[in-house]
Amino acid sequence: MNPTTKSPAEASRIVAERQNFKFLLATNPNYFGNLKGSPYKPVKKIVGDVTYEEIQCLSFDHERNLLEATVHIKRPTGYKGDLCHDGSTEYVRFYLDYGSGWEDQGLSSFNAHDIPNSNDCAKHSTKPLVYVVTLPIYPKKRCCDHPVTPKVRAILSWETAPPAGTPGFPPVWGNVLERNIQIKPHSWNIFCLLESIGGSIGQKLKVPILFEEVQFDPIPLPDPPPETLATLAKSYGYGSTGKKAAASDAKKTVEAHRFGLAHIETALQGGIDQFAIETQIQSWEKLGLNWQDTLAALAKTKANVTYEEVECLGLDYNREWLVATINVKKPSGYSGNLCSAGSNEYVAFWADWDDTCTWTYLGTVQVNVHDIQKFPAGGIRYAAILPVNLSQVRQHCAKPKIGRVRAVLSWQSPPSTTDPDALNYWGNRIDTHVQIRPGSPITEPSATIRSLGGIPIENIDVFGDGMTQMFGAIPAKFWYNDAPADAWGLNRDCPFGGTVLVHGMWFLGYKYRIRARKVLNPGFIVTLTTSFNLTKWTPGFTTQNPDSTNPADPGYGFFNYLDPSLYFENNMLGVWPTSGDEQWEVSLDIANGVYTVLGSTPWYRLQLDNSAPTVDLHIDSGGDCKGFAKNDVLHGHFVARDLHFGGFGLSTHPNTAAIPSNQPTTLTPNTTQTAVAPGDPWSLDLGNPVKMKSCGYVVRVDVWDRTIVGSQSNSHNYDYTETGFYILP
Repeated sequence: MNPTTKSPAEASRIVAERQNFKFLLATNPNYFGNLKGSPYKPVKKIVGDVTYEEIQCLSFDHERNLLEATVHIKRPTGYKGDLCHDGSTEYVRFYLDYGSGWEDQGLSSFNAHDIPNSNDCAKHSTKPLVYVVTLPIYPKKRCCDHPVTPKVRAILSWETAPPAGTPGFPPVWGNVLERNIQIKPHSWNIFCLLESIGGSIGQKLKVPILFEEVQFDPIPLPDPPPETLATLAKSYGYGSTGKKAAASDAKKTVEAHRFGLAHIETALQGGIDQFAIETQIQSWEKLGLNWQDTLAALAKTKANVTYEEVECLGLDYNREWLVATINVKKPSGYSGNLCSAGSNEYVAFWADWDDTCTWTYLGTVQVNVHDIQKFPAGGIRYAAILPVNLSQVRQHCAKPKIGRVRAVLSWQSPPSTTDPDALNYWGNRIDTHVQIRPGSPITEPSATIRSLGGIPIENIDVFGDGMTQMFGAIPAKFWYNDAPADAWGLNRDCPFGGTVLVHGMWFLGYKYRIRARKVLNPGFIVTLTTSFNLTKWTPGFTTQNPDSTNPADPGYGFFNYLDPSLYFENNMLGVWPTSGDEQWEVSLDIANGVYTVLGSTPWYRLQLDNSAPTVDLHIDSGGDCKGFAKNDVLHGHFVARDLHFGGFGLSTHPNTAAIPSNQPTTLTPNTTQTAVAPGDPWSLDLGNPVKMKSCGYVVRVDVWDRTIVGSQSNSHNYDYTETGFYILP
């Protein structure tokens, strides 16, 4: 797909079509000509237009299994409203191809708004504004001696989500980008051991029956040490001296000052020991390496991007972390394969949140990389992610908060933490502008709940009915992926159920307590003491336990705020396992080290709904589980009801290529609940549009309410039922 570009005059005309985008698609689903094979003729052909938004980079955090797409928002208007309004949605659907076809990984999104053009303190344009969307995945892993480098495809589409399982979907506004990533190998196990031995002898070995049940259990091994200089020199084609050296030059794949960097820097650290240097020179000569030439080559190396380069930098403003995309460009030069320690790419992050032209150091992230011989063309993209605390720099939605950010890349040695302009031997730097989510700044420790059940507090009627609600002109959405609370996109108020997660600010050095009470019985107060795990940015996790579970102790139900810079989930406060369908209220206390409460939030109300919908289904013409002729039309009634109804679906099974079936139809819209029993009518034509085969079938109705269950988007209370029939020969 070749993205199109437009002149400013033509682009301004497109704004009207963007403003009426959904209406135009409702009148003609192929209005813009992006549906191949559609019976509807295009009116205004627009396919893959990147005038307004464009995916620029794709990357992968292989430690935490996070896909990242970096999107540029290019224009001041065309996004359906400013930050005080809903704006529009940029959807990104991800696919992976391990070599046998595209596999749908899921959808992520973010809000885009009309934000005026401006210049920063250095008189540079703040456009494009750079956003990042994140999608956690569960990739397929192999042993370390079998690199897994699948291709990623991301489809960016403005205002309409790319349909699931459609990797060839062409967006109207947006684009398609493909890159390769690397999946981290799974832990060493018996299967890996036998696979490695079998590979070395050219024979596939079977796991003994005795070990089948434990063949994939990890075998604890110490971390592999760094490769020695001798091993690296040999693997990169060195070893000859004198006249033989020239003949072996063609075999040398990596420069000595590259793979020997760590050894050189170790030798030069501290005071110069002449005798040690003499010994170092002789040891290098034994390996066919010239110490003086290597030092001279290193002295000439500055900001070299032959091996790696930081290509993109943006902010996931839902999850509040910066993401830098690193392109690792070569198959070797990274100090060993995936079974070794390899080497590290370091990224130092800087920010100028207040546009003062003064950089503030934020932190450094390291990404482990390796030699990979079966190397994909175009390189492998890695993500370096740094969480940032933006609570102190927020502004009201009427005044967009734009910040400058910088990423500095350096291989093997960390970049400077004091000089934002400094560049090391290998690597580069990149500057971009990002937009910070609006809100009130928090400058001092306080009792703060940011969201309940995944929904921001301002989008819950916490002093009324406890349901989700519009906040001004902004519909209720999940804070972490901008998915609508009403999964059917109708902006209906939604209750909560299952496990309600509590998120808010962390204040290191303080304690907090979460309590819940029934609205109709406020004296019945429950202190939340459920333990939960918090994933670290480094491998591992911390289990959050209350200081005490004894109501008689002063520490009953109090948890410690942790250091937010150390954790992946750095705004998680508590877990509330709910039950029943009553209204409850939640409040948070903040305390000092001796459990003196320093402040509390109001009591925030939630409407609970943990009951499944009512569902029923019958065949009226002939009865359930009866036989019918091939051209019969079945008629029946079904019930799909709930106090907080979401939607229903009718289907026929099986429905495969070998046994195709027609689907039931009804005049009842799928987001409208039926009448009470016997419900609403449905019908199924057995002979049209396909002639269904003589076989046994079931008609099924699936029903969901719109309760937010488990604090997750697209998770609801659910029930289904089926009725069977068969077609006579």
